Amino acid sequence: MEMAPPRLLVLDDDADIGLSAQLLLQRRVGPVRCLSRPAELLPTLQQWQPALLLLDLNFGPGHTDGQQGLRLLREVLALPQPPVVLAMTAYADLPLAVQAIKLGAFDFVTKPWDNARLVATCQEALRGVPASEPLATPVTAQTPATRSLAAQERAALISAVHAAEGNLSEAARQLGLSRAALYRRLEKHGL
Repeated sequence: MEMAPPRLLVLDDDADIGLSAQLLLQRRVGPVRCLSRPAELLPTLQQWQPALLLLDLNFGPGHTDGQQGLRLLREVLALPQPPVVLAMTAYADLPLAVQAIKLGAFDFVTKPWDNARLVATCQEALRGVPASEPLATPVTAQTPATRSLAAQERAALISAVHAAEGNLSEAARQLGLSRAALYRRLEKHGL
């Protein structure tokens, strides 16, 4: 008996973004449902039980600090069986990415995204998640050993740049890299 692929849920107030994600991911990852209003999120999570949530961090005109999405992220991860969460925003900055990852997001996606990278990130986030079943353990319980080397490297880069307050020379020194090597790794991870 073949298991159904894991379900994905996209919450973004821009319907075009949701449609783009759905068209890209439904054939490559699994069935996708899109929402545009934050009030719909918790009831849909309970009813549909997706394995992965792509969560926009800003809703409505003039909101660019990510606080609405971070609040939703906390609420989602407090559920008994939360989905894996990918935070996403068009107003990306490293401190916001660090906050989302520290709160328990698997990764941070900047819009507009690179299609191949988004598919790969979704697939990586879903590794170990049973097909068409909710996640068995909260994402916040993940240890670095359960995340891929690429995800660990990306998180370390974000953390070092944030700790160095954006000073790339200092971040490179903290990581034991040359500036050129740091630039290559930042570009590799879309940062």
